[in-house]
Amino acid sequence: MRRFKKPFMLAVCLTVGSLAFGGESTPLYIANQNPFVQIFGLPKAEPGTITPKGRLDAAFLYYVSNNAIRNNGDDGVSIILDGETAQYTTRLRCGIFDWLELGLDVPFVQQGGGYLDSLIRNFHSGFGMPNDRQEMFEKTQIHYLLTQNGDTLFELQEARSGLGDIRLTAAIPVIGTSRQSMRHLAFRPMLKLPTGSAEDLLGSGGTDFSATLAYSDYQTLRKLAMILHLNVGMLYMGNADVLREKQQHLVGYGGGSLGWQVWRYIELKIQLDYHSSLYDIGIDQLGTSLHLLGGGTVKLPGDVFLDLGISEQLVTDSTPDVGFYLMVRHLF
Repeated sequence: MRRFKKPFMLAVCLTVGSLAFGGESTPLYIANQNPFVQIFGLPKAEPGTITPKGRLDAAFLYYVSNNAIRNNGDDGVSIILDGETAQYTTRLRCGIFDWLELGLDVPFVQQGGGYLDSLIRNFHSGFGMPNDRQEMFEKTQIHYLLTQNGDTLFELQEARSGLGDIRLTAAIPVIGTSRQSMRHLAFRPMLKLPTGSAEDLLGSGGTDFSATLAYSDYQTLRKLAMILHLNVGMLYMGNADVLREKQQHLVGYGGGSLGWQVWRYIELKIQLDYHSSLYDIGIDQLGTSLHLLGGGTVKLPGDVFLDLGISEQLVTDSTPDVGFYLMVRHLF
């Protein structure tokens, strides 16, 4: 955390200076992009409101994250995570009825060496921080390796890209069904299909199902021009083709997001996301995760919204060192 504190705050400040809001607030649509975690159907935070009947919420998002990790854990387990993961996702949410939203996520995933290595090293040098971990590895290479007692459980050393696991979503309002309500609670189930290649870490090879309660509160912190979002749920993961003997089947997750409407067209955001371990294996990098996100939303003309954000790890190395997020969303 410490080695990224200054650049993280700098990125948030730059976001503050460049952002411009005037619509419903949403959390940052990001989940843990650890290469061995992002293959499963871990939900991304969504609001307690749903898309209005007859409207289409269409978005394109880009999220790129970087890892430079080598570690030995318990029971003879060792891991190398050196590479970059990028997701390009088309996200659609359609208001079918006043009580039903249906959605679709179609991701294109890249596992490779990427371009963030030099940027991160320059960040560290510029702020007088060490580059010890980054300098353990060559720039722009990919090497994901997990071994136990000398046996290779998984290895990837070549860049791969392609269709990821498609997600089908729904949302049903529970509290605050009127658009004028100040507090909203929605039930959000999600089905993840095994459409991505498991051997290339583009998907898990299994079918996952999650059930989320999403809450949005415009009332409690209204005097401070702040909006609160909370998400909590359970994920059931079907048998995967990646580390099947080590995976868990039931995972808990949740998080909170705070948005500050500094102006009609500007909302700044800070968010914490958590999930329990997806694997039963003695290494922190595949364990419990606490993820810090910061950024904001710009309201552009014509019901167009631009989200910018940065993410970084808070505990252990179960999330990537750093990630950058951009989403363009239009409400038709």
